[in-house]
Amino acid sequence: MPSLFSLLRARPLLTDCLITAAAATLLALGAAPRGGSFGDPAGAGVVLAVLIALPLIVRRRHPIAVLLASVSLMTVYTALGYQATLGEPSAFIAAYTVWARYSPPKTIPPTIPERLGHLRADRRLERAVRAEREIRLEAEQAVVEERIRIAHELHDVVSHHISVIAVQANLARYVFESSPDTARTALDTITGTTTEALDELRRLLGVLRPPQRETHEYRPQPGLADLPALVTRVREAGLTVKTRTIGEPRRLPPGQQLCTYRIAQEALTNVLKHADEAIVELVLEYGEDALVLSVRNSAPEGTPPPNPAGHGLIGMRERARMYGGSIEMGPAGSGGFAIELTLPYLPQERAR
Repeated sequence: MPSLFSLLRARPLLTDCLITAAAATLLALGAAPRGGSFGDPAGAGVVLAVLIALPLIVRRRHPIAVLLASVSLMTVYTALGYQATLGEPSAFIAAYTVWARYSPPKTIPPTIPERLGHLRADRRLERAVRAEREIRLEAEQAVVEERIRIAHELHDVVSHHISVIAVQANLARYVFESSPDTARTALDTITGTTTEALDELRRLLGVLRPPQRETHEYRPQPGLADLPALVTRVREAGLTVKTRTIGEPRRLPPGQQLCTYRIAQEALTNVLKHADEAIVELVLEYGEDALVLSVRNSAPEGTPPPNPAGHGLIGMRERARMYGGSIEMGPAGSGGFAIELTLPYLPQERAR
C-alpha cells in the first residue's frame, strides 16, 4: 500500500485542504481578546480566524494573492482587538508558497562581486573586439600599400615601353618609303618591346589575381644583368646613351637589383620623353659600402626640367627608401638633369 506521504503528494488539493484545516484549527484555538489568555476564545475571533486560513486552499494557483489576503485579514484580526496566542501559521505558509514558486535568483539582484565579474567580462570583450578591429585595419592598410606599390610598377613598365613604341612607330612612319630597312628595324623593336611589356604586365597583374598556371611560366624580375638590354632599346629609340661601370661588380639581392633597374628605366624614359636630343651618361659604381647609380643628361638649353611632383620621380624616392637607400635629383647645368641613387650594401655584402 502506498504511504501517506506518497498519497498526499499525488493529490495536492487534498494536501492543501488538510493544511487549511490545520491552520484554521490552530488559529481558532488560539483566538483570544487582547489581554486574554489561551483557552479564552471569543466567538467572532474564532470565525475570523477560520476566514484567515481559508485562502490557503488555492495557494498553489494564486500564491501572491493568497499571501496578500492572509496578511490583510490578519491585520484586520489584530485591529479588531484579537490576538493569535498559538501563532499565525497562514501567513507563514502563504509566504513559503511564494518563495517556492518564485526562486530567489529571479527576484534578488546580483551582488557586488557578481556585478564586478560582469564588468570585467564586458571589458575583456571590448578589448578583444578592439584588438580584432585593429588587426583588420592593419591588414587592410597592408593591402592598400601593396596595391600602391604594384601601381608604381605598372606605371614604370607602361611608361617606358609605350615611350619606346611611340618613338619607333614615328620613326618607321617617317622612313617607311625612304629607308625600308630602318623601318623594318623599328618595327622589330616595337614587336620585342610589346612582348616584354605584356610579359611584365601579366606578371604584375598576376599578383592581384594569380592565373591558373605554373610559376615557372613567368619571367624573373629584371636586375643589373638586364641593364645592357634596356640601354640597347633606348638607343634604338634614338637616344644617345653612354655607359660606364666603376669598381668590381658584386652579386646583390634581387630586391636591390630590381630597385636599381627600375630607377634607371624611369630616368632614361624621362629623358626620352622630355629631351630626346640629349646625351645621357649612365654610370654604375660599386663602392666599398654602397652601389651608386648615376644618370646624367646634357639637354639643350630651354629644355623644361621634370616635374618634381610627378609620379615617376616620387616613385624613385619611394623605391630608394624601401631598400634603405637615398636618391638625389636636380639640374645638371646647360638645361640637363641628374639623378643619383645610393644603395647601401647589406651587412653580408659589406663583409665581402
